[in-house]
Amino acid sequence: MRIKYSILLLFLLAVAACNRSNVSIKGSIEEGEGQSITLERLDVNQTTLVDSSTIGKGGQFTMTTNLEEPELFVLRYDDGQIVNLLLSPGENITLSTDATSFSTEYSIKGSEESENIRLLVQQLNSTRSILDSLQGLAAKMEDPESPHMKVIRSAYAQAIVSQKRYTIRYLVEHMNSLSSVYAIYQKYNEEDLVLGFQEDLQYFKVIADSLEVSYPNSSLTKSLRADIRRREAEFNRASQLNSLLEMAEEPTGLLDLSIPDREGREVKLSDYKGKAIMVVFWASGNQASISILLQLKSSYQRYHDKGFEIYAISLDNNKVQWMNAIDYNEFKWINVSELSYPNSRASLVYNVSSLPAAFLINREGDIVARDLYGRNLETWLDNLL
Repeated sequence: MRIKYSILLLFLLAVAACNRSNVSIKGSIEEGEGQSITLERLDVNQTTLVDSSTIGKGGQFTMTTNLEEPELFVLRYDDGQIVNLLLSPGENITLSTDATSFSTEYSIKGSEESENIRLLVQQLNSTRSILDSLQGLAAKMEDPESPHMKVIRSAYAQAIVSQKRYTIRYLVEHMNSLSSVYAIYQKYNEEDLVLGFQEDLQYFKVIADSLEVSYPNSSLTKSLRADIRRREAEFNRASQLNSLLEMAEEPTGLLDLSIPDREGREVKLSDYKGKAIMVVFWASGNQASISILLQLKSSYQRYHDKGFEIYAISLDNNKVQWMNAIDYNEFKWINVSELSYPNSRASLVYNVSSLPAAFLINREGDIVARDLYGRNLETWLDNLL
């Protein structure tokens, strides 16, 4: 008898747990009868179909799903309009809207977080409307430098600033809510995020740090962290590319560098234009490059007073080891290091894949030879100097 009671108790507990994880969405869409509607789970970069339904008489529909923790969803109408939802286990939600303004004029009950998202959407739609109106006015202006155009530009910029401030304020007030993930990915259009600048990545990181405490196992939290790493890599690549483009525009063709010396003072390679310069990449823990630098000492002593300089870049990340190698081996030339190995901008600029690597630059700033040492180097120096 006790066994039967135990089985019954376990069954009731399982049913109760299932009910706590169930989520139901009941809706009324005016003039939507016969149309289809889908419920899709929203990740950072994709959606996954969860449920679908055909809207019945009077525009009524019902959809259900099971959740272990809060997640973002998209309710998609037949014509592509969407309503964004943040659903939590056990919620019973009621949605009311109409077919023509499904995604803009809807009301929702039973989900506080989904209501927060509705307010976010409402605010952004208001900003979009202002921007569209200003763009329309600007298109009608014949003189792009007229006082009226300046007023339009100022109003446009202010609308952008106001929207960004609203979003940041929302993030500060809702750091422990998954709705903050929706907020940081809001866009003015298909391409432009409200928080789309490199400096805005700090808000992504703050939200990720907070959600990793509140929802450490959420797929949305994990996707956000992965997306942050991707964005950081993209920003770094873009920054490196811009540096290369800027250098390519140098009139002398010199691939310029500015790297701190052992005292922390920036030393620009271009400051030595007019000399024959050897740019050498080495590392304190790389014996092959140490041997090459020791070999260069005699050439440096012989040709330095004639206008030869060595700009030695150490691919190190330990300042003490770098300085010890300089002092022990008595390297008297220009010694610099980013101290950021393996993330070296200088090695990227000069496409260095192995050590040692040496580039001989003439007085005009052009690279004329690579990896020359000993007598071969001195023959070149005799001609350059």
